Amino acid sequence: MLFIKLSAGISAAVKALEAQYGISLFDRDSYRPTLTTEGHAFFQQSKKLISQAQQLENLGHDLAKGIEAPLHLCLSQMSVNDDCMMRIKAFQSQYPETSLDIMTDHLYGVQEALTKNKCEIAIGSRYGLDDRHAFVELYRIDMITVVNPEVLASLTQNQTNPSKTPISGAKIKQQQLYALPQILVSNTAANSAENGHRYVLPTGKRWYVNDFQTKKTMLLHGLGWARMPKHIIGSELENGQLIPIEVENFTSQNQVPIFMIRLRHQTQSAQSSLFWERMKRFSDTSDNLVK
Repeated sequence: MLFIKLSAGISAAVKALEAQYGISLFDRDSYRPTLTTEGHAFFQQSKKLISQAQQLENLGHDLAKGIEAPLHLCLSQMSVNDDCMMRIKAFQSQYPETSLDIMTDHLYGVQEALTKNKCEIAIGSRYGLDDRHAFVELYRIDMITVVNPEVLASLTQNQTNPSKTPISGAKIKQQQLYALPQILVSNTAANSAENGHRYVLPTGKRWYVNDFQTKKTMLLHGLGWARMPKHIIGSELENGQLIPIEVENFTSQNQVPIFMIRLRHQTQSAQSSLFWERMKRFSDTSDNLVK
């Protein structure tokens, strides 16, 4: 009897939702009702809301016990080098009671994490920065264009006086790369109208991956060419598994500033303000802070 009452209550609640929004959550034409496209979308969002409600309840209990909420950070994948880790480690050593919740993202996705309140402070490049943001330059990373040495040998074999041994910094014409995929890490921002990439050839194949580790693995297997953060491929450059190249009329190498970023008008927690000030002190370029 109790089961019947519960079933009737759930059925009534579902019908009330369908009537409220003018949609069908279930397809009832078959023996067992199945979710419609609208029903599936509603169900997925409901799971997110239930999870967030549980997180909020857990936070309330933690605060009642005197446990501070963690400081949420978003790091650009390309920014995670020794400099970044040393700064975070120094902060954590000085303030061990502050819990850090760290996520990574890419390109415009880093700033989107701020606007969607997924983090309080982000560390990344200048993609998406505008008047909404305050930021300070922390350090710079070196970007370098590389290929597998076997790929480089095949690219240069038809040039005048080809070398049997691939030469680091070899000059490559853009046309020589058109048939070889340029490997790019996808822009993770859901609502960005741009793909976020500034350094791409106007012609040629492009392959997209989700992270730099996959990108590096594809490069090592000769599946394309790419610009890479030098700190991610240091050992591969040293042992010759990847070779730097200079592409004609293309920014093959440059330095990319990495910033600490927050929203100007967002209320900062005590942990966030402390992290911001301490990280500024670690930087020699704190005068770059946008007021």
